[in-house]
Amino acid sequence: MKIRSAVLGVIALTAAVSIALPARAADAPPAPPAPSPEMGQLTYLVGTWSCKGKVETTPFGPGHATQAAVHIRHELGGFWNIGRYEEKKTAGNPHPMSFEFIYGYDPAAKALTLDGYDVVGNRSHQTASAWQEGKLVFNGQNVGADGQAIPARDTFTKKSETVMEHLGEMQIEGNWVRIDGETCTRSKK
Repeated sequence: MKIRSAVLGVIALTAAVSIALPARAADAPPAPPAPSPEMGQLTYLVGTWSCKGKVETTPFGPGHATQAAVHIRHELGGFWNIGRYEEKKTAGNPHPMSFEFIYGYDPAAKALTLDGYDVVGNRSHQTASAWQEGKLVFNGQNVGADGQAIPARDTFTKKSETVMEHLGEMQIEGNWVRIDGETCTRSKK
């Protein structure tokens, strides 16, 4: 009887250990996902930039010179780059533009993404494939506060590690029209 109890005890202990080991492994939290390697293409944009440029005269308003500060940072585990563009108020620009934007990567579409939201109620969604010959071109649409969608394109040109150009365009009556452009100098990364 004692031998039988001892054997049953060993079997029970072995069963308990074999059940507990997988349970411990299952209790360990899974490693968090890592950002897509494609996010590395957006690292160049991260930092603080000082921009000078011009808004063109268009159906949206009169032309004027612009000065702006841009801050872009890695956020939310590196899955997103979040930024803010803030124009300086001047006599020639009494209603400065400001907007926030998010760069990311959409693995389903296999595309870099750029989503923006501005101070006059516009929002935009654009995608790009990759940097090509020093340019990153985002295509999509801008939707105004009135709900009207207009094809939009933003082109970023890397001139050096510290200088970048931006060109904003919209399609008006079937033609691409320059809306704004600026040259930006990196203050710090």
